[in-house]
Amino acid sequence: MKFKRLTALMLAGMMTLSLAACGGSASTTSGTSDTETKDSAEETTEAKDTDTAAGSDDKIVVWTLAADLEQFAARYTEETGKEVEVVVIAPADYPTKLTSALGAKSSEADVIVGEPQMLPNFFEAGFFDDLSQYNVDDYKDTIVDYVYEAGKDDQGIQRALSYQVTPGSIIYRRDLAKEIYGNDDPQFISEKFKDFDTILATAKEVKDAGYRIFSDTGNLRWYVNTQEPWVKDDVLNLSDTAIAYMDTAANLYQDELVAFAPEWSAAWYASMAGELPLNAGWSDLAELEGADMTQVFSYSLPSWGALIVRDNAADNKGNFGICKGPSSYFGGGTFLGISAYSEKKDAAWDFVKYCTLNDETAQWWLEKSNGDVVSNTAVLEANKDYTNESFGNQKTYEFYMGEAQNIDYSVKTKYDDTIGGFWGASIEAVQKGEMTKEEAIEDFYMQVEATFPEITVVR
Repeated sequence: MKFKRLTALMLAGMMTLSLAACGGSASTTSGTSDTETKDSAEETTEAKDTDTAAGSDDKIVVWTLAADLEQFAARYTEETGKEVEVVVIAPADYPTKLTSALGAKSSEADVIVGEPQMLPNFFEAGFFDDLSQYNVDDYKDTIVDYVYEAGKDDQGIQRALSYQVTPGSIIYRRDLAKEIYGNDDPQFISEKFKDFDTILATAKEVKDAGYRIFSDTGNLRWYVNTQEPWVKDDVLNLSDTAIAYMDTAANLYQDELVAFAPEWSAAWYASMAGELPLNAGWSDLAELEGADMTQVFSYSLPSWGALIVRDNAADNKGNFGICKGPSSYFGGGTFLGISAYSEKKDAAWDFVKYCTLNDETAQWWLEKSNGDVVSNTAVLEANKDYTNESFGNQKTYEFYMGEAQNIDYSVKTKYDDTIGGFWGASIEAVQKGEMTKEEAIEDFYMQVEATFPEITVVR
């Protein structure tokens, strides 16, 4: 029954991800969006005779939803001579495949991964092995605190580690800031995003100048439950911040203060390079000749989002800056661990350690990825003065290092992904006028009760 429930929760989480962003936008299912993830990975669920496969018994197999690990594996093999087979699985398929295979105690994969929202359920199911046997606590100060904490189960046992840190930011247009406010300094712009009420006021100022503050209302979702959990002592906690999110999102949507360009849509990517039509759901610019145009002033995204903006900015490259929003947050990240059913656990640990706890590897990946923010504290410190030409020569590593230190991982729970999705769906219903605020909140309560009978809902 445990595996059936886990599968159901995973599927519910994946389905509600697209609603969590509101306004029809889809929140990311991969914290490594800074590198190209395969859309349709080759499936290899069939049992394989690894003893006779190329590379002999020493070869380990890595299952991942992040194509980054192909590059890590190639470097590892080059340096150690040890063979690693990396199987990249589409993010949408990964939870189901891993649950199916490890629920049947398959030993096919030696190293497995998970994103933070997946880890609690994976840990509870017993998929990730205990890393304390490798004296992992000796390395606690090697990586950023919240990353280390995210890899622990609810008993405090370390089961996963990550090579990257994914703190959030407001990514804004410096050129538009100068036009609107005469000032593009990150500290000044941060004040324009200090809380939801201020964001609404800023959105009106930006619209008056002919632009839109965000691509869509889903940008606000990152700031919910960053300081208190969705569930406290088995009781649902609908916080004041969550209610403020609903109210602000509805106002932004109904007053047309956003560009109606959902995340991951063609419009969203195109908006980073310049003008886009004020028309939700467009896909072909040629069909919209003569339409009213606007530009997006800012995006709220984790650190990997800065790479997406950079890579899609075209002639706008260099016109962006990074600043803090209402609170510090993080999103995504690839965490590595050892499969509880691996028959090559020592070899698997050697690869996990190489990817996550090695200073030289961290420096290599920082340079190789051209902007990914590594979790290694020594390497972050060594690169804090790096200036990023894509973001007005701002010291982006220094900024993200500071934000990472402000993240409170203790507020995270295993319910966040699914409950956050339910709340996003309720917000979408309100902003589109499909439900009143009261009706949407009641619907939210009912969904939580139906999905998690162990949670007490106090109306």
